[in-house]
Amino acid sequence: MDIFVLIVCLFLFILSLSILNNKILKNPQKRKYSVLIACRNEEQNLPLLFNSLQKIDYPHDLFEIIIVDDASSDKSLSLIKAFCLHRSNCSYYHLPKKNKEYKGKKAALKIAVEKARFDNFLFTDADCVVSSEWISHYNNFLSDKTGVVYGYVIEKNPQFIKSMLNLITAGIYSSTAGLGIPFTASGGNMAVSKSAFLDVGGYEKIKNHISGDDKLLINLIRNRKWKISFNIWNDIQTQPLKTKREQLNQIKRRYGKFFMSPWFFQIISIFIMLFYLYLPVAIILNSIINLYIYLAVSTFFYLLLIMKLQLRFDIRVFLCLPLIPYLLIYYSILGIFIKWDWKKN
Repeated sequence: MDIFVLIVCLFLFILSLSILNNKILKNPQKRKYSVLIACRNEEQNLPLLFNSLQKIDYPHDLFEIIIVDDASSDKSLSLIKAFCLHRSNCSYYHLPKKNKEYKGKKAALKIAVEKARFDNFLFTDADCVVSSEWISHYNNFLSDKTGVVYGYVIEKNPQFIKSMLNLITAGIYSSTAGLGIPFTASGGNMAVSKSAFLDVGGYEKIKNHISGDDKLLINLIRNRKWKISFNIWNDIQTQPLKTKREQLNQIKRRYGKFFMSPWFFQIISIFIMLFYLYLPVAIILNSIINLYIYLAVSTFFYLLLIMKLQLRFDIRVFLCLPLIPYLLIYYSILGIFIKWDWKKN
């Protein structure tokens, strides 16, 4: 048995157990939420988003919807205006041109935050569809000491590989949050308390990054000792991108944020990557026992994850799961060394 393999598998075992630490609050109070959405050239996706927003099953006096058009050149603004026209809890704002100081969608989100009336911000993206229970589910995790609660986003009607990536991403989110070391999140499915947001100065410290309004923000809030939790329910679906180039660019953007992580997480990431590169060597040259240990830990991780997320067992995912980390390493290397963009920025 290889000591390096044993140490990493023990770490993965602890991560697996940490999935169970994402617990629902007992008797949570109904809180008020500001749903904040930045939009840029999403005329094809907005009707689907709007249809889902109007089906949210939560008291209308306890949430508002704020949509900010970020200098769209299509019909997004007119669609937003029409949606907000006869809805008392919905408002919109318009940026006539891209802000050069706050990069990515941070300028639009900054306006949304400044206009928000309630003490909890709930973020999603304009290309997403939310479930009717989206807000109710978040309400099960937010307390006065909570800074961030984040969930995962899945692609609508995903291919098999995308399904596995969605699952392993949810596993990373839930296990690291449960262990108390969350380091990344999805900006399309995230709740942030106003107090925590103001405590870290909002987007001011991260305004120069094109991406990272989720990952960088959660690390700022974590450093201020706020509680951070993972929302186990799958309430958000995003629309699939049409072209292979768009899909590859999205993957590079999602998995290529290595240098946005604090040094501690960079070291852990390198350590894990080296483990997966070394594992085949340890199996071939040392002992087949190394493979058995790794497969046992992978199986344990998968079973706890689907139990916590209330998902059905999928034999295909189960058989391929031990290989998914190699795909993540490949995508991470692409994102680090090959240029990507966001909305042509």
